Amino acid sequence: MGIFISAADLAPFATIDPAKADAMIEDAEALAVLAAPALEQAGDLSTTQLAAVKAILRTALLRWDEAGTGAVTTQATGPFSMALDTRAPRYGGLTNGEVYRLRRVISGSGARARSVETAAYDGNATLGYVF
Repeated sequence: MGIFISAADLAPFATIDPAKADAMIEDAEALAVLAAPALEQAGDLSTTQLAAVKAILRTALLRWDEAGTGAVTTQATGPFSMALDTRAPRYGGLTNGEVYRLRRVISGSGARARSVETAAYDGNATLGYVF
């Protein structure tokens, strides 16, 4: 059983062997801590933050479980042929979006100023936009 998610949290979505699920959870949590080191202090996270981390990791784990499913279909007509690969590829870790969301969970709302306009506004200015 992991710190943020357990095999029971995956059960409603997929049938995964418990040993495989535990190994996947261990991998996902290790990658999550590498991506967002503040997750090591899980006791400092609110209930909402823990739920968000669980949701992000569940999405990654279910994607990993479905990797490789699908089929390769080949169609040929005369000298032309086409192959359609519907197998889901398995990427070796968390996606950039998952890493971003994990970091945002531990940093707070993420709603902070990125830049501040310090020029005086005279009513005719373009508010910092250059046209």
